[in-house]
Amino acid sequence: MFIDINEIEREGISFDHRLDLSSMTSSGADALRVIQAKMSGHAEREDVGVILTARLRARLELACSRCTEPFEIDLDLPFRLTLAPEEVAREAGREEAEDDDASLFYAAEGKADLVQIATEQIYLNLPLKPVCKGNCKGLCPRCGANRNVTECGCSGESIDPRLAPLLQFKKRR
Repeated sequence: MFIDINEIEREGISFDHRLDLSSMTSSGADALRVIQAKMSGHAEREDVGVILTARLRARLELACSRCTEPFEIDLDLPFRLTLAPEEVAREAGREEAEDDDASLFYAAEGKADLVQIATEQIYLNLPLKPVCKGNCKGLCPRCGANRNVTECGCSGESIDPRLAPLLQFKKRR
């Protein structure tokens, strides 16, 4: 789904679309799957380009960083971007956006790809360490059992072998 910024008049356009983000994957070992995504908003012409005011609602499946089990999370992301033709970037003498231009989106050939915008917004708003629930116990570091499901029976105290000789001092007391 594209928005052609060359065809938008002063009064603007409104849209409400379901987006197919099934090809979106995360980098590294973190699992990410977009179950559904919907973007609605309004785009109107301004002097600097087209102002896109939108809301992205998405349901994602992530892997818990503690227990590695998959879980679902809902994102509700309001955002505002300035859509500008790619020629504006070339005229300004830069290809990449600078820090102060974080809300500027360069549209190739004057067409802004809503899938690309949605993908960027999801990546920017993903939790760094997703957790399935606040009290997730995670995996046992010794046997790897999921502590949310079963008690593993491993002793909770682990002794660093390099520090084991110091235990003699503790026993003398």
